[in-house]
Amino acid sequence: MTAYDLLFRPGVATRVEVDDRNLLFCAVHRKTGQVPDQRQVILDGLAHPIGAERLEDLVRPGQSVVILFDDITRPTPAAAILPPILDALRRAGIRDADIRLFAALGTHRPMTDAELRAKLGADAVGRYKIINREYLDGDFVSLGTTPSGIPIEVDRAVMEADVKIAVGNVVPHITAGWGGGSKILLPGACSRITTDMMHYVGCIIQPVLEVLGVRDTRPRAEMDAIARRVGLDFIVNTVLDEEGHLLGVFAGDVVEAHRRAVALAEQVMVIPIPRQADILIVSANPCHVDYWQGLKPYAYAHLAVREGGIIIFMLDGAEHLCGDAPSHEPTLHKYMRRPFDELVAAVERGEVDDLVGLNLPLYHAVLYPRVQKTICVTNHLTPGDLEVLGFDSAPTVQAALEQAYGVLGRDAKVGVIPFGGETLTRVGPAIG
Repeated sequence: MTAYDLLFRPGVATRVEVDDRNLLFCAVHRKTGQVPDQRQVILDGLAHPIGAERLEDLVRPGQSVVILFDDITRPTPAAAILPPILDALRRAGIRDADIRLFAALGTHRPMTDAELRAKLGADAVGRYKIINREYLDGDFVSLGTTPSGIPIEVDRAVMEADVKIAVGNVVPHITAGWGGGSKILLPGACSRITTDMMHYVGCIIQPVLEVLGVRDTRPRAEMDAIARRVGLDFIVNTVLDEEGHLLGVFAGDVVEAHRRAVALAEQVMVIPIPRQADILIVSANPCHVDYWQGLKPYAYAHLAVREGGIIIFMLDGAEHLCGDAPSHEPTLHKYMRRPFDELVAAVERGEVDDLVGLNLPLYHAVLYPRVQKTICVTNHLTPGDLEVLGFDSAPTVQAALEQAYGVLGRDAKVGVIPFGGETLTRVGPAIG
C-alpha cells in the first residue's frame, strides 16, 4: 500500500492510499539538477538575451516603456524580476516617470491593492504608474486582422509606448499549448472583440488534446503574429518548480526566447507514463481557485486516463465555478454540458454574447464525455455547482477511489498526479 498526501491548495491536504498492485504511476515534476541561485539566474537571463539585444542596448533616454505582467492567478515572480529590469532601464537613462506597469488581465478582474503589492513589491506599487483595469474599460488601437481574420485591437497604453516588455511564466496551457511568450498580449491587453474571437477560434481551430504540451500550435501562431504586429520588443519568461523556485529565466525575442523556455518546461513538466490509467487521481493545485482555472488540470488529466476511465478530480474551489472571472458565470450555467456541435451552431446563429465564457463549455463538451465519469472531491463547490459540471461527488479521495473500483473492478490500474495544474503526461520515454 502506498500513501499519498495530496494538496487541494497550499496548506490544505488530504491522504489517499493505493494498493501497490493497482498503482500504475505517480506523475511528479522531474528534477533538472540543483536549484540555481535565485537572483543570479535572473541576472544571467537578462545579461544573455536570446535573439535580441540587452535591455541597456535596446532602449534610449527619453523613450517611454511599458512592462506587461500577469495577475495574481499566475505564479510569475514579478516582484523578483522587476527590480533588475528597472535597474537596466535606469542605467540606459529611462526615467521612472516614463515607465508604466500594465496588468495584462485579459478577462480577469482587476487586482486588489494587496495583490498588486504581493505581485510587484511595495516599492514598485508606490513608485510607478500602474494600469490595472477591466478590459472593457480600455481604449484600443486597431491593427487589422490575424491570418485567420481575428480583429487585432490592442490597448492604447501598450501601443503608444516606445518600448514594450512582457514578464510571464511558462506552464502548460489549454489553448496555447504553453503559457508565456506572446500570450500575455492576447488576451492580456486586447479588446473584447479580439479576446472573444481568439478564445472561440482557439477552441475550434485545433482539437484540445492535440494542443496540450505543443509549442507550435495554430492558436500560438495567431498570438505570435499579433505580438509581431504590436512590436513586442522583449520578453522575460520564467520556468519554476513546484515550490516556486526559478529553474530558468529566458529573456529576449518573443518567439526565440519562448522556445527555449518551453524546452526547459518540457523537461520538468512533461512526465512519461507506461500507459493511460483506468482511474486517475488528480489535484487541480495550483489551479485550485475555481473551475475557470480548474478546467486546465481537468483537460491535462485526460492525457493520462483512458477513454471510458474515471477521473477523481480534487478541486478546492474557494471561488466556485467562475469567481476569478465572474462576468462569465451566466454563460457557464446556460451552456455547460451542451454538445460541442450545438454550441458551435449557437455561435453561428449569433445567439452567444459571451464568446470568452463559452470556451469552458466548448472544452468541457469535448472532454467530459471521454471518460465514464468524473468524481469530484471539493471543499467549496456546491451541489448546484457540481450539477452544472455533471460531476459526481465523494466526501474524500479514498471514498472516491472505492466508488471507482466499484465501477471498473478491483484490478483497475490507478494513476496519481499531485500537481495537476502544471503537469502533463506522455505515454513513452522521457524528453531530453
